[in-house]
Amino acid sequence: MLIHIDKDSNLSVKTIDDIVRCTSLSSLLEVAGWPKPGNVHRTRDYPNTRFEHFLAAIAAIQPNFNNFCIRIKKILKIYEKKYSYIKLGRFFKDSAETMIEWQKGGNVILGHILILAPLVATTVLCLNLNKVRLCDFKNILKKIINDTTVQDTIDLYESIRISNVGGLGKIEKYDINDKNAINQLQNDKITLKKIFEFSQTNDTISKEYASGFNIIINEGLPYFIDTVNKTNNINIATVNTFLFILSKYPDTLIIKKSNYNNANLVSIKAKEILDYDGLMSSKGKQLIENLDDYLYKENGKLNPGATADLIVGVLFCALIFGLRF
Repeated sequence: MLIHIDKDSNLSVKTIDDIVRCTSLSSLLEVAGWPKPGNVHRTRDYPNTRFEHFLAAIAAIQPNFNNFCIRIKKILKIYEKKYSYIKLGRFFKDSAETMIEWQKGGNVILGHILILAPLVATTVLCLNLNKVRLCDFKNILKKIINDTTVQDTIDLYESIRISNVGGLGKIEKYDINDKNAINQLQNDKITLKKIFEFSQTNDTISKEYASGFNIIINEGLPYFIDTVNKTNNINIATVNTFLFILSKYPDTLIIKKSNYNNANLVSIKAKEILDYDGLMSSKGKQLIENLDDYLYKENGKLNPGATADLIVGVLFCALIFGLRF
C-alpha cells in the first residue's frame, strides 16, 4: 500500500463517479476513525448524537455532491476563467438542508460539507482542464476561493442557521446572531473569501479557506501518507493524523464551547500521546482511551470537532491522489 504524493503527483480519479466515491469514503473513514478522542465514533455516542446519525447524513448528501459535480462540469466552458459560477454557498445551503432532513442528531457534518465542497469543485475543474498535478490542484483551489461572491457568504450564513450551530466564533462585525448581519455583508461586499479571512483566528475551517487549505494539504496530508506507509493501517493513520493536527492547533470548537485554556490542554495531551507513537503502541493506545474517557465526561464541551473536519479533507486528498487499501 506504499503511496507517494508530492507537487508533481497526478490525480488518480477519472470521472465524477470516482470523485463522489471519494467524498463518501473520506467522510465515512473520518467518522469511523477509532478512537478519535472526544468525537462520536464507532464505540462512543453522545446522548443526542449517535454514530448512526453521521452515517445517515453522509449517505444523504451524496446526491448533492453528484449534482454539484455535474453542474460544474456542464457549464465550465462558459465560465472557464471565472469560478464564481460554482456557487459554493448554494451547495452549502442545499446540503445542510439535506443533512437535517435525513437524521435527527442535529448538525453532524456541516464541517464536512464546508471542507469538501471546494476540494470537490477543484477536482472537477482539474480533470476537465487537464491540470491534474497537485501543484495545479493548489492553484485552482485558491482561485475558486478567491472568486467567491457575497451571495456565497449569505448562503453560508443560511446554512449555519439551518444547521443550528454557533457560527464562525466571536467576531466584531458580521456576527451571525446579529439581525443586521446580512445587510452588513451586502453593504460591505463581503465575499466568502473575505468572511473567512475575517474569522480565521476564531475558526479552523475559516483558517483553511484563508490559507488555501494549508493545514490539510501541506501538513496533514504528508503526515497521513507517511503514517499509512509505516503502518499499512488506515485507522491508525486517521487517528494519529487527528492527534498530530490537534497537537499543533488548539481546537476552535472546544474554544467556542469552553475556553482556550481547555483547548490548549487537550492539544498538550495529544502531543504527549504522539510522544508514545499514538495508536502505534500499546501505551499510546491506552493514553488515547484515557483521553477519550476524560473528554467524554464533559458532554461535548471538549469535543475536538473542528479537528475532525480537517481530517475529512486529508482523507479526500489522499484518495483522489491514489490512496487505496
